[in-house]
Amino acid sequence: MKCRVCRGPAVIDLRRHNANFCPEHFVKFCRDQTAKAIGDHDMLQRDDRVLVAVSGGKDSLAVWDILTTLGYVADGLYVGLGIAGYSDASADAARAFATTRNLKLIEVDLVDTYGYDIPTGSKAAKRAPCSACGMSKRHVFDEQARVGGYDALVTGHNLDDEAAVLFGNVLRWQTPYLGRQRPVLHAGDGFPRKVKPLIRLGERETAAYCVVSGIDYLVDECPMAEGNRHLAYKEALTD
Repeated sequence: MKCRVCRGPAVIDLRRHNANFCPEHFVKFCRDQTAKAIGDHDMLQRDDRVLVAVSGGKDSLAVWDILTTLGYVADGLYVGLGIAGYSDASADAARAFATTRNLKLIEVDLVDTYGYDIPTGSKAAKRAPCSACGMSKRHVFDEQARVGGYDALVTGHNLDDEAAVLFGNVLRWQTPYLGRQRPVLHAGDGFPRKVKPLIRLGERETAAYCVVSGIDYLVDECPMAEGNRHLAYKEALTD
């Protein structure tokens, strides 16, 4: 298996692109695909102050790394969810990444700031944990972007994530959600612009990018995500 660009030994095959890449050209491919998504959808401007929602997982760390490599001024935002074991490990991964690259990481702990964690908050609100988590994080994202004067909030949603969300919303015909599923949600009514630069990269590609780039990320899924519809849709599409 040879790299399509240099004909050297390849480390990954991308059937979707009918191509194989060596480490150097795979990293370049991922960065080029991200830059294309940003350009095609007018996601970011060069002078934007960017806030990246960071979980410690492969997607958020990959997009943070790629954006800084592309020359954007990007800080990270980590939200402590108070999930035993998992939250500590995810925070460690986010901090380690920021420290080794001398990047700014803002941390907001739900317990310290709002007096609840996701396990207790979801019970009090009578919501599924993932629903309570998503609502809590969105509030923190919006508030920190507003207070910090950031122009755009970046999330690490990849192509597989977007396909699974589209699949689920079509199956349940959620027209309001279908209308809002876009690569860019423009700023308005106090909310920051929200963008998804990884929409041209699949989950396997972001994981490989982290491995090839030497990025240590949290591999484990959140223990409270068991039974999550989104994960089930992703598994169905993968099958």
